Amino acid sequence: MTRQLSFTLQIGTRFDGGVPLIWSLMAERVDGVVVPRPKNYREVLAAVEAHTEGSATRADAIGAILGPEHAEGQSDVHCVLRVVELMEPPPHFCPAGDWFYDIGPRAARYCAALAPAPVTFMISLCNPAHLLSQATASGAYPGIEVIAPDPFDLQWASVLRSLRESCPDAPIIAWNAEEAPMIWGRIVAAAAQRDASISDKIKMQVAQGLMNEEGSARLAQYLDSHEGMPDALRAQVISIFLKRFPQEGVVRPEIVLLGWDETAQARMDQHFADDLREVAEIEDVTLISL
Repeated sequence: MTRQLSFTLQIGTRFDGGVPLIWSLMAERVDGVVVPRPKNYREVLAAVEAHTEGSATRADAIGAILGPEHAEGQSDVHCVLRVVELMEPPPHFCPAGDWFYDIGPRAARYCAALAPAPVTFMISLCNPAHLLSQATASGAYPGIEVIAPDPFDLQWASVLRSLRESCPDAPIIAWNAEEAPMIWGRIVAAAAQRDASISDKIKMQVAQGLMNEEGSARLAQYLDSHEGMPDALRAQVISIFLKRFPQEGVVRPEIVLLGWDETAQARMDQHFADDLREVAEIEDVTLISL
């Protein structure tokens, strides 16, 4: 029997709240799922992104990504990688106001490098104003505040359509970053692509990181005493605990953009909501939501 190899590529930036995903998967240890440490494959993926001469062959790339313990064998393997090179570096983030420039053709290079293994993209969709504010504050994009991109120009539906056009065989799984603490278990399960039961500890991981010690303990106790709770009800419970027991100093980042006010925020909230509705209608895009 031929060994089956498949990939989930988590794309995005460090500003979208999706960073904990690979660490949750490492902690969960789902059977048949390999989650290499990013330092083990950054160089290989950077060569793929740069499309440089002398880039690793597919066999070398797969070997470097999986590591010696998983590169050989008969068992089917699903591998989850975090690929920040596609969207986060300054040349790709928003050059000259063009959000995630040329993302489709660049993403296609990854699919080609990993072919014939099927690829699924995953991405946390962040409110564009929060994304731009945090990126500007990070200092990683010199000059971005001089000719600031317009957050209203960022439409996630357009970004994902570009991915789908260039990578028609690669489905996309997305979620609203603001809802992640309530639906984290579903996100982790989607990344694993296995019929596995995600532990309550992992399901609560992101939410508990935003709560104080009392709230975290009470939430765990409450959910332990209500086993089998439907996902929708669980999400409501977590939302209530998040509001009641917030961890001091862990709040939604303030948007710091020139001219930003309550009117702009109301417009952005509507813009983001409309965008997510459009995302949900794109073929072969799954939007995990409350």
